[in-house]
Amino acid sequence: MVEVIGLTGGIATGKSTVSSYLASQGYEIIDADKITHQVQAKGSTGLAAITAFFGKDILNDNGELNRKKLGAIVFSDSQKLTALTRIIDPYIRNEVNNRINNAKGDVIILDAPTLFENGYHFMCDKIVTVACNIDEQIKRVMNRDGLDKKAALQRINSQWSLDIKKKLSDETVDSSGSIMQTRAQVVKLFNNKD
Repeated sequence: MVEVIGLTGGIATGKSTVSSYLASQGYEIIDADKITHQVQAKGSTGLAAITAFFGKDILNDNGELNRKKLGAIVFSDSQKLTALTRIIDPYIRNEVNNRINNAKGDVIILDAPTLFENGYHFMCDKIVTVACNIDEQIKRVMNRDGLDKKAALQRINSQWSLDIKKKLSDETVDSSGSIMQTRAQVVKLFNNKD
């Protein structure tokens, strides 16, 4: 039986850094963000469903999804974000289930920023949240996405709070410090996972 470890966090908290490190150590990663991009790809039924709801204005000239445009719409309107989630989630969930069922190793990592928000935690045997302090998170979002503080906070506040995620998790990795400090916590955690 495969053990599924859910890996989550907030935007720009270092979850991808932890996930990349675990992949380098040989863990099989199911990356919900990558799956989301796949099910929203040009010509996909997922993108057709999104376009049917939001209109063709969210597409680039080449027919691909304009993620920035869609992001600006859904992160400023919680009802539209909920609608997008309802439209695309069945496609994502189906692919996640397929990957879990076809996993090769004993332990797989389900890397999903909205693990709790979308109910993916029910698929997991254990959950690890990657968190950092709010000032660091705001700074990282602003730097990474070229956003002002208000837009960065909109993105952060569109997800559940890190405090709630930490309370619901089995373990927490604090990524407020350096990458080496974060990695040391991950090594300790995953070497003691049994």
